[in-house]
Amino acid sequence: MATDQLETGRKDVDRTIKRRRMHEDLVDMLAADIQEGVYAPGDSLPSERALMDEYGVSRLTVREATAALEAMGLIETRPGTRARVCAPQPEFLLGMLSQAATFYLQQPGGLRSFSEVRQIVEAGVARLAAPTASDAQIRALEEALYANREAIGDADLFGRTDIAFHQKIADIVDNPIINAFFTAIDRWLHEVRHTSLKIEGQMDTAFAAHERIFRAIKERDPEAAEREMLNHLRQLASIYPPAPASGKSSL
Repeated sequence: MATDQLETGRKDVDRTIKRRRMHEDLVDMLAADIQEGVYAPGDSLPSERALMDEYGVSRLTVREATAALEAMGLIETRPGTRARVCAPQPEFLLGMLSQAATFYLQQPGGLRSFSEVRQIVEAGVARLAAPTASDAQIRALEEALYANREAIGDADLFGRTDIAFHQKIADIVDNPIINAFFTAIDRWLHEVRHTSLKIEGQMDTAFAAHERIFRAIKERDPEAAEREMLNHLRQLASIYPPAPASGKSSL
């Protein structure tokens, strides 16, 4: 397939369509323009005809490229109007992360890998939360801890209040990527708790760990908060059953 050699309006980069599927190159170029601010959120992309003329490609190539950009969350299209640039929405990011989490959890070693990632992320979150928590956030975390204590004996309710306690810590940090991480692994967290809370005494063990984590955050002690969260998650990982011999996750 011959390559097109149509030079574009931007002289600082090579925008000639090269070998591969043409729409993939067009996706790369338009995505780079969006990321670099050539097209800002809310801007319309050029018309199909203008893109065809600028890049020397067919209408089909343009449509395949815009469909791919929409799937990436970079643009939105509506019948009868030009494609508009949009910042990736939280729902899009969460959906992508959730799909990835579901896939990798089903792979050999998936549970172990996610447990390790969770230890890194949540221990870091606790460390960040400790010195920055406001009095109101400390009170909200204490309320979540109290609800967790009251749920001891009810595995379903304890699991929900457990998740709420950890989410309150993430809320202190107020980082959308961290929130996306928690939402993405929500299903996995439910499975972990559903399994681990069947073990006698685990609710008491988990609550005691939550109490130590809360105390460290309340005292604005980042090292202690990180340490107590890491100890808590390592204890949880130690009791979670390994994947079956086949290597498949038990989820």
